[in-house]
Amino acid sequence: MFFRSVSFRLIVLSIAWIGLALGVGGAVLGQSFRTHVQNSFDIGLRRHVQEVLSYAEVVDGKLNLTHRPTDPSFIRPLSGWYWQVVQDGIVIDRSRSEWDATLALPAEVPELGKPPQGFYIFGPRNKRLRVVGQTVALPGLQHNITIYFTGPAAVIENAMEEFRETTIASLLILGFSLAFAVILQVILGLKPLKLLRKKLADIHAGKTERLTGRYPSEVEPLVADLNELLDHNAQVIERARTHAGNLAHALKTPLAVLTNEADVLKGDTGRTLSEQVEAMNELVTRHLARARAAGGLGAPGLKADIGEIVAGLQRTLERIHMHRGPGDGEDVRISLVNVRGQYVVGDRQDIEEMLGNLMDNACKWSAGRVRVSVELIGKDTVISIDDNGAGVPEDKWEAVLARGKRLDEATPGSGLGLNIVTDLAEMYLGKLELGASDLGGLRANLTLPAP
Repeated sequence: MFFRSVSFRLIVLSIAWIGLALGVGGAVLGQSFRTHVQNSFDIGLRRHVQEVLSYAEVVDGKLNLTHRPTDPSFIRPLSGWYWQVVQDGIVIDRSRSEWDATLALPAEVPELGKPPQGFYIFGPRNKRLRVVGQTVALPGLQHNITIYFTGPAAVIENAMEEFRETTIASLLILGFSLAFAVILQVILGLKPLKLLRKKLADIHAGKTERLTGRYPSEVEPLVADLNELLDHNAQVIERARTHAGNLAHALKTPLAVLTNEADVLKGDTGRTLSEQVEAMNELVTRHLARARAAGGLGAPGLKADIGEIVAGLQRTLERIHMHRGPGDGEDVRISLVNVRGQYVVGDRQDIEEMLGNLMDNACKWSAGRVRVSVELIGKDTVISIDDNGAGVPEDKWEAVLARGKRLDEATPGSGLGLNIVTDLAEMYLGKLELGASDLGGLRANLTLPAP
C-alpha cells in the first residue's frame, strides 16, 4: 500500500537522493581536506629541508652543518619528528630524536632537481611517518646528498578525524533539515489532492453534489472537468428516470383499456385476454422498476435517509389501513425503532418503493401491529419489518418471494411487490430475507449497503 502512495514515493526517492548526494559530497570533501592537510604538512617539512640546507657548508670535501634545526620536537627522543642527511646510502648526520633507532627509508632516492615529494613509512615503534626527501648537489661535494624530514602521520589523522566528526555532524543536520523540508513540501504540495479525495468521498457519501473549495491552478482544470462530468451524469440519470416514468404512464392507459375490454368479453377469449394483459402489466411493472433503478445505480452521492422515508410511509399507511385491525374500529399502528440517522446507498425513490411494499404487506397481514427497526451490521444496514399477523410457514418463504405468487388470492394485490423488492435489493448489492418475527407474524429483513 505504501509503495503505491505518491507521497511515500516522493519522500523516499528524495531522501535517498539527498543521502546519496550528501554521502558523495562528504567523501569528496574528506579527500580534498586530506590532500590539503598533507600538502600543508609537506610544506612545513620542506621548510625544515631548506633550513638544513641554509646551515650546510663544505669543508675539505665534507659536509658540515653549522647549526641544527631549532624545533624542540627534533630533540625529544622518538617523537616522530626526525631528520637525516644521507650520502651514497650512508647516514652522515641525523636528529637526536631518533635516539638509537634507524629509519627504514626507501633505497631509491628522490631525483636531483625535482621538488620534494611526500610519502609514508613506518618508523620506530611501528609508528607511521610522513616523509619529505630532497636530493641536492653542493659545490665542493663529490656526491649528492639527500635530506629527509619526517613527522608523525598521527597529526594528519587527528586532523582528519576532527574534520570527519565535524563534517558528519554537519551533514547529518543538513540531511535531516533537507528531509524535513522534503516531507513538508510533499505534504503541502499534495494537500490539494487530499482535499480533492475528501470532497470526492463526500460526494459518494451523499454529503454534497459537486466539488467545492479552492484549488491551485494546476488542479483547477481537473476539478472543473470532474464537476462537468458529475453534472452530465446527473442529467443522464434524470433523463433516464424521466423516460422510464413517461413510458410507465404511457403504457398504463392502453393496459387499463385492454383490462376493461377483457372484463366485457366472456368465455375463453375474455379469460385469455385478461391473462395476457395481466402478464403484460406484470412485465411492465417489473422491468420499469429495474430500468429506473439501473438508471441511478452507481451514481455518486446516492444516499437515502431511512428515518425520513419510513416516517412518511408510517403516516400514509396508517391512514390507508385505518380500521383494518382485528377488532372493530381498531387501527393498524406502525412503531419505528432506531430509524433516525440511518442511511443506505440507493436512490430515494427506489428505497421508498422497497420499504413501501414491505410495510404495506406487513399492514395487510398484521393483526394491528407493525414494527420497523434498523440495525447497522458491518458495512450493511439491515431494515427489519415485523408484524403480529398469522405469519407464513417456513416452507412457504421462498414461494412468497417468487414473481406473481400470492398465498391468499382474496387479498388485493398482484403478487409482484416482494419480487420487485428482491430485484431492486439485488441491484443495489443487497438482499431480502424472510423469517419468523418475535411479534408472532412474519419478519422481512431488507439488507442494503451502508454509505
